[in-house]
Amino acid sequence: MSNETAPHTLTLPQSLSIRNAQAVREQLLSGLTESSSVLIDIPEGADADLSFIQVLEASRRHAQTYGKSIALKNPASGRVLDTLRRGGFLTDMDAAACQFWFHRKEIQ
Repeated sequence: MSNETAPHTLTLPQSLSIRNAQAVREQLLSGLTESSSVLIDIPEGADADLSFIQVLEASRRHAQTYGKSIALKNPASGRVLDTLRRGGFLTDMDAAACQFWFHRKEIQ
C-alpha cells in the first residue's frame, strides 16, 4: 500500500562504502516504491566513499524521472562533504544538486 503523504525515512549506517552500496541502493528503491518521497538520514560523522555519492546521485535522478523525490534530512557535512569535494561533485553543481546536498540553491 502506498503512503503518498509521509516520506519514507531511511536511516543509513555509519559506514557508507562500496561494501554496503548495493544494500543502500536497494533500501532507496524500496522506499521509493513505498512512498513518493524518501527522507535520508545520514548519521553525523558517517564515513562515505565515492560509491555512496554515486548511489545517491543515481537515486536522486531516478526519483526525478519517475516524479518522486529523495531528500537529505540534514545538509551534507563532515566526511560526506569531503568526499563530494574530493570527487569533484562541487564543481559546476547545478541548482537541483545544490538543493539536494546543501538545502540551498548555490554553494557558499
